[in-house]
Amino acid sequence: MENKKTALIIEGGGQRGVFSFGITDTFINQNYDPFDIYIGVSNGVAVLCWYLIKETDNNLDKMLYAAQGNYLSYKNIFTGKDILKFHQMYEDGEKMFNPSMEKIKNNLEGKNYIAVVTDAIEANAEYYSFGDGEWMPKMIASGTLPILVKTPSLIDGRRKFDGGIADPLPVEKAYKMGAKKITVIRTYEKKFRRRLKLENYIGAFLSSQYPRLRKALLEHDKTYNRALDFINNPPHDCEIIQLCPPKKLKSKRDTKNIEFLKADYKLGKRVAGEFLNCLEDFD
Repeated sequence: MENKKTALIIEGGGQRGVFSFGITDTFINQNYDPFDIYIGVSNGVAVLCWYLIKETDNNLDKMLYAAQGNYLSYKNIFTGKDILKFHQMYEDGEKMFNPSMEKIKNNLEGKNYIAVVTDAIEANAEYYSFGDGEWMPKMIASGTLPILVKTPSLIDGRRKFDGGIADPLPVEKAYKMGAKKITVIRTYEKKFRRRLKLENYIGAFLSSQYPRLRKALLEHDKTYNRALDFINNPPHDCEIIQLCPPKKLKSKRDTKNIEFLKADYKLGKRVAGEFLNCLEDFD
């Protein structure tokens, strides 16, 4: 009998990830974890980190501390320094919340936890599995946005950027790994389709030293929407479930409004609760 794997994918989105935290915290509290494969993109890697540690005590606080800290300054666009002090934010967060890599290792027995990154030179997606060397640099690399983060993220001496550039919704990757039931936690509503934004053009303009990365930034809408097409029309032997906000989240990538973040966290908990209730009704 074929062993059909299940996968959980968590999309990135900066501070919008507070919605994803609401979902995974509810999963933890309801002891819901039927997954074999976990794939995170950008902030989604961090959300999965705490989901696999199985702790919910401070997960909202993790997003609030990032909003309250002095980690974002658009003035630095004129100084050449980090506009988003991403490495510092992770370093401070690691000291404050002390994530247990040992707990992840124990909870991952026989399973796979993957961070998606984009190689600067080739602009292709790379998939790093937990356990293959130090994990924190991979988490940081998966969320390192061009232009906003000047401090390089290096893996094996090569510069890496946000995994969402090359593979923002890695459903095809999960399917190729054998997942026939895939749950995707998204930070956009279901009807959302990606359009290029001004930041794509600015990022491409300022990434001339990486021609393929520049091209990828200018084609990001096509990359994202191709993944949506796969989600909406999966292969006949694959089921894909989307957990999306019912409407556009109040939080944005760089939101500092604490009330917005709290509201979107509660919304994530509600969406997860409704999803789990439907599973119980079906059973």
